[in-house]
Amino acid sequence: MPTQHITFPADDLTLEGVLSLPDQTSGVPGIVICHPHPLHGGDMDNNVVMALAAAFAGAGYAVLRFNFRGVGWSDGRYGEGIGEQADAKGALAYMAAQSAINAERLLLAGYSFGARVALTVAPADPRVQGIIVVAPPMRQADWPGLDTYRAPKLFFCGDADPVCPREAITALVDRLPEPKWLSILPGTDHFFLGHERTLGQQAVRLLQEFP
Repeated sequence: MPTQHITFPADDLTLEGVLSLPDQTSGVPGIVICHPHPLHGGDMDNNVVMALAAAFAGAGYAVLRFNFRGVGWSDGRYGEGIGEQADAKGALAYMAAQSAINAERLLLAGYSFGARVALTVAPADPRVQGIIVVAPPMRQADWPGLDTYRAPKLFFCGDADPVCPREAITALVDRLPEPKWLSILPGTDHFFLGHERTLGQQAVRLLQEFP
């Protein structure tokens, strides 16, 4: 699938990203992927982000992975999790404006810190028709609107992840409204090293169950 380096605005900043777009000229569903914590080395080339992007693109989705403010060539500096919400909204706006992409079929994905951003943005943004969440930090599990969010929700974690313990994420998912899915990958921790392909395959398989 063709990829291109793009830029888009968020607040008064210019952010960079990589867009993968299939050959279709219209009606393509889109996914925006948010990366891990900028202060801990997270960027759009993270192993989990890249694995998800490749899997989604291979399944026919338009995929945008991007660098939050202050990361790579993106303008600005770390936004304490607040600015990064604006960054995700800017990425969604960019995707919605592309003629080949169906603006009514946009999904938001995130890994670790990016999952926290996605869980905060999605319930308040009507453009987001579903979320894919990988290993959200459960010590910071305060996401307004999530308990009543009725769009499809897909959660992943490793069974040995201290940042996203399976007991904590199971309790979270149990209280959320349908539709929802939780997949716990055996033999891996927060970083999914060596399990990236399995994660991507499972994500694509479960996406096929989205209404």
